[in-house]
Amino acid sequence: MRQIPYRTVHGRTLSLHVLSTGTPLAVFFHGGGWVRGDWTQFRPQAAHLADLGVGTVLVEYRTEGPHAAVDDTLLAMATVFERSEELNAGPGQVVTIGGSAGGHLALMATLFPEADPRHRPAATILLNPVTDTTGEFPQAFGRRHFATDDEAARYSPLHQLGPHLPPTLIMHGTADTAVHHQNSVTFADRAGATANPVELVLYPDQRHGFFNPTPTRRHHFEVTTNTMAQFLLARALG
Repeated sequence: MRQIPYRTVHGRTLSLHVLSTGTPLAVFFHGGGWVRGDWTQFRPQAAHLADLGVGTVLVEYRTEGPHAAVDDTLLAMATVFERSEELNAGPGQVVTIGGSAGGHLALMATLFPEADPRHRPAATILLNPVTDTTGEFPQAFGRRHFATDDEAARYSPLHQLGPHLPPTLIMHGTADTAVHHQNSVTFADRAGATANPVELVLYPDQRHGFFNPTPTRRHHFEVTTNTMAQFLLARALG
């Protein structure tokens, strides 16, 4: 694995952690509510995709709230596109993947008002993503991080939906007590009316983070990772 530094802020250097290069290129954003977690979360999924010949990049970003995380996301995506030749990523072959708050960041790479259209991914894969930041559970997630309702809506993927949303796969557990699965249902329904259809897969009785490869969740790790690979290789970029 090699690192590509993309920003130094407050004495800390943030990097893209490149597990493999190739086309398509999957760019992963970890979860943690924008305040915890680290870039290693999706290393098992990235390793599986790498075995299939997919390029994989794990993004390190500041866990200092959504403002810093989104700011880092936009610069990280700009770096991915600017370095796409050395990452062996063909035009229109970059995919964002994220879970929970990382799913929010994967969407913000496309939907944030300041996102550069030249750096938009060709597809997005999301696991129990934060899609609405204008409230708290169960209606939404993350309102406490914003000073005003307008600011919360500005950072809310649901409220920034438009025709440029790329093909999107969402996987969400119905027993999630951090981000209610109805948030994904609402996002998919509204996206279907304004943008590309969203493929939504609900997993009965599964909680937040059910896709992580713990001993008791190995089955769902394998199922969700295989679904991710099939979407990425066959539907989104086929």
